[in-house]
Amino acid sequence: MAQPTTIERFLILGAPHIVAETADFLSRNHAEFRILDWDATLDGSSSLLLRSAPAQPLLRNNRLLHPHLHRIVTSPGEIEDGEQPTVILDLSLLRAQHRTPVPQVVHELFPNALILSSTLTCTATELAALVGTGSSLVGFNGMPGWTSLGRIELAPALQTSQDATARARSILAQLGIETELVEDRVGLVIPRILATLINEAAFAAMEQIATPEDIDRAVKLGVNYPHGLLEWADMLGLDCTLRILDALFDEYQEPRYRACPLLRQYVRAGWNGQQSGKGFFEYSEGTH
Repeated sequence: MAQPTTIERFLILGAPHIVAETADFLSRNHAEFRILDWDATLDGSSSLLLRSAPAQPLLRNNRLLHPHLHRIVTSPGEIEDGEQPTVILDLSLLRAQHRTPVPQVVHELFPNALILSSTLTCTATELAALVGTGSSLVGFNGMPGWTSLGRIELAPALQTSQDATARARSILAQLGIETELVEDRVGLVIPRILATLINEAAFAAMEQIATPEDIDRAVKLGVNYPHGLLEWADMLGLDCTLRILDALFDEYQEPRYRACPLLRQYVRAGWNGQQSGKGFFEYSEGTH
């Protein structure tokens, strides 16, 4: 594994399964990191409690994070002065207006830290404006599985300085991940294309054009994709796919981004894919 050439200290927050994946990745790379266990339902006023009091824990009981329990903090105030983060990894799937309170408080406490925010459901420009980060926020493709990709997209906000962008690229390069700069758009490139393709496959399943197994077999044999689209949806998480589609539809108001009702119904049922044991396919404990 690539060894960091400079000492960076990461603070991770966001969707539990993506946080867990990222924690595993940073641990393998011998990076210093802490995990902020925060309540995503906090509003702007109650977020002030994070300065000194813990939020309601959401991550500590997640089995995927058991190897990293000693790294979890329930308030930024628990972080010692000499351990202050230099990089904030915001891995939330929430829209900008709903995720803003905690990154805002974290930025106020650690103003010199670079913020790398997953921009699957919003733009970096919107998030930077709401958080008040000035020039230190860079959007990136933080979809589930991002740590296994050799190259990911970076999308600087309009407010982002060239120095912050260069620093983001350098930090990820030290971790063995190359980057491609793209325009700051909702869903970036790969997540946007993949969510749209998954949506079409979901419509085909809902309309009984073919079974999920046959749809995926046709995709793998016909266009040589590494996974069937519905299998890919289960790997990403149907909730993640739905959030991307809803954000794209709200941004562009184009029918191609209207989420398949079957996809939405599965998410309502809690059938989010591999992480929940059921999505378009069923999974045993050992296949998660």
